[in-house]
Amino acid sequence: MKKLLVGTAVVAALAIGGCASAQSSPVSYADYIDGANAAHAKAKASNNVWKQKKMKKSYVDTYLSKAAEAKKKGDKAAAMKYAKKAYKSANAEVMQMDSWKGLKAGWEK
Repeated sequence: MKKLLVGTAVVAALAIGGCASAQSSPVSYADYIDGANAAHAKAKASNNVWKQKKMKKSYVDTYLSKAAEAKKKGDKAAAMKYAKKAYKSANAEVMQMDSWKGLKAGWEK
């Protein structure tokens, strides 16, 4: 009886957690591009854009241009791959910005 009760509780918890995490994930290429542009604009406004010194464009802009180039060539799989990378990078920029929002340098009072 205990095994049945524990098993039911685990299944219910997983079902609730799965529904909560799948609410607003993008599905199409346009959704990924729109989401990446929106998140990257938010990161740009706070001056939290990821790029290396030698790069002319940020990671998000690089991935977006590669996605557009692949879509222009007709390679839908590569276009979707780069769109997902741009979306992931842009959201990571925003997440980092939000997590560091209240922090101050140790020498500041």
